[in-house]
Amino acid sequence: MVENFGGNISFQPAHHYSPQSEAEVLEILVRHRGQRIKAIGRLHSWSEAARGDEVLLDLRHLNQVQTYQRAEGVWAHVGAGCQIKKLLVDLEQQAGVTTPSLGLITEQTIAGATATGTHGSGRHSLSHYLSEVRVVLYDPTTGDPVIRTITEGPELRAARCSLGCLGVVLSVGFWCRAPYNVEERIAQYATLNEVLQAESEAPIQQFYLIPWAWNYLAQHRRAVDSPRSSLAWLYRIYCFLAFDIGIHLVVMFLERVLRSRRAIHFFFRRLIHWAIVRGWKVVDKSSEMLIMEHELFRHIEIEVFVKRSVLYQALAFTQELLRHFGGDTEALSESTRQKLSPLGLMESVQAGAGVFTYNYLVCVRKVIADDTLISMASSDDEAYYALSFISYARPAERAGFFQFAQCLTDCMVSLFGGRPHWGKLCPLTAQQATAIYPRLPEFRAVCQTLDPHSVFRNPWINRVLFGEAELPTPDAPR
Repeated sequence: MVENFGGNISFQPAHHYSPQSEAEVLEILVRHRGQRIKAIGRLHSWSEAARGDEVLLDLRHLNQVQTYQRAEGVWAHVGAGCQIKKLLVDLEQQAGVTTPSLGLITEQTIAGATATGTHGSGRHSLSHYLSEVRVVLYDPTTGDPVIRTITEGPELRAARCSLGCLGVVLSVGFWCRAPYNVEERIAQYATLNEVLQAESEAPIQQFYLIPWAWNYLAQHRRAVDSPRSSLAWLYRIYCFLAFDIGIHLVVMFLERVLRSRRAIHFFFRRLIHWAIVRGWKVVDKSSEMLIMEHELFRHIEIEVFVKRSVLYQALAFTQELLRHFGGDTEALSESTRQKLSPLGLMESVQAGAGVFTYNYLVCVRKVIADDTLISMASSDDEAYYALSFISYARPAERAGFFQFAQCLTDCMVSLFGGRPHWGKLCPLTAQQATAIYPRLPEFRAVCQTLDPHSVFRNPWINRVLFGEAELPTPDAPR
């Protein structure tokens, strides 16, 4: 039985392999010609995208990292199964470089992270930086498994973030960047405008909407040439104890033991600020400053991307929706009601009244427009902001969060063109996906060319990305 990190998805594939080499991957595809095939990373995801009920490949052994000094800079060739935390160490040891972007966690594999558009804050997603993707697929003419190296055009834009639809990714290639330090200071603000005004001086900042207090906590961050602070080690201990451990334990106690709405409100309104040291300016390595130990406690998450032009409205609506689900009968403004009613959304919103009390910070991160076809930040111009919602409820007690996540998705898509993260809880419909991804037809065309028999899809991918209720048999022409 295979289970993901969040415990919300489990399945038992008919065949489960951990190939030791690319040659073995090819042999497996020969052996299982005519069956459906999916590859997984570390399953640090809440999405149905990785589900594979027939042939499942765990590529953890394809984790090599090779660096090459070229005229343009340092080029990295990385095996699909390499975890980000190993990649960071190997890049530094081999060539004194690092990745062009870095997400909040390092448990993911490079293929899993890029296939779902994983991002950090203030830069493009990691997918954007891929210049080469090597995949094994079935030759459309002969039907034999072959290795295809994708380096340009629509195929590359599709392969950068593909949810595994083009084939089994064997390796990726990208240009590295020189190592850098990050300066961070924490501040608290009453309004979103104050937070965003600091963005020009802190372009890689991330910030949080504090529920029930409805103010903002910002981690102002910028890349600097300054050396590592002498007390950076102490700051790391503080962040680990306060953020990675302390707040999570309190939230889990409130969620699983007290189950008190008043206690949750009191914690965020009166107590949480005592755990935050504001104004302490610290410089540390990017690989230390930009990540969290997010894997220490099992949780579930939905993250919705909205453009900068609607960020103010989206966060204002977020506040109303959280208050409404938390039992505030006057939370929804008349303006919001007038917008929801014509869209047919009022019934589902009203059904959520009082069923779920949110009890974690809402994390917000900026992602510069990606040169991809269907990553959440794919765009020709405007940056996106990712709004992340987390629950630490036990797996059997998540009904309220699931109801909130579905309602949030439907409202954000309809009101703001919001895009749920592919690698997290993603309750999209095919109609919604078509509406929010203008390049989805181009993505489908690439998939049709490289995988005409839909071998590398699963039912969820086929339904959401391709709008097809049933998967055709893999060996039958479409």
